[in-house]
Amino acid sequence: MALDFPATAQVLWSLWDAGGPRPEYVLPVLYSESGFDPSTPNRAGAPYYGIGQTAGTTLSDAGVSVSDFLTWPASEQISHFVGPYFLSASRSYGPIRSGARAFQANFLPATLASARALDSVVSQSGDPYYASNQGLDWQHKGAITVRDLAHFIEHAARSPSVQAAIAQTYELRPQDKPHEPVLGEDFSGGGLGMFAAAASFAAFLYALVRG
Repeated sequence: MALDFPATAQVLWSLWDAGGPRPEYVLPVLYSESGFDPSTPNRAGAPYYGIGQTAGTTLSDAGVSVSDFLTWPASEQISHFVGPYFLSASRSYGPIRSGARAFQANFLPATLASARALDSVVSQSGDPYYASNQGLDWQHKGAITVRDLAHFIEHAARSPSVQAAIAQTYELRPQDKPHEPVLGEDFSGGGLGMFAAAASFAAFLYALVRG
């Protein structure tokens, strides 16, 4: 299973229209979580499922069985669970205007309130979140920062699958153009390093959309 277009694009634009993140901020997160496969459980065996790795407790509270949920197409999972999750985070902590912050919302949403700069610590050695996600600490410094999350999402954003998904999504809004998906509007001039030419990448995506 994969993203079902144009339905996936429609629900992503509905999320944006309702006050959630732009599609190009959400798509790299979904790819990093599931490889765009809505039928996948968590690779490490944790109780998270589907396109955005929705918590099993969330499904249970909504009266949805895991087995049924994993048969839903991506658009339905986004419409019923992923989209509302991002909307709730946006309303609680402010607009999510980058892929890095969207990934932060999916990882540890409460840190959106305090970890607002690229070098802000999201999780560190000694807490359970770090222990189960220390692969995000790519420099092995004993802490996961927003910059680390951006580094991870940067790789997802550059994948052909994500670039193609962004292009397909923007076919529904040909009058618009995608923003740079990693730093977005949250970290202008943030000096990420890996995105020394963020504007060039945004231009590349725009050219890809226009085909």
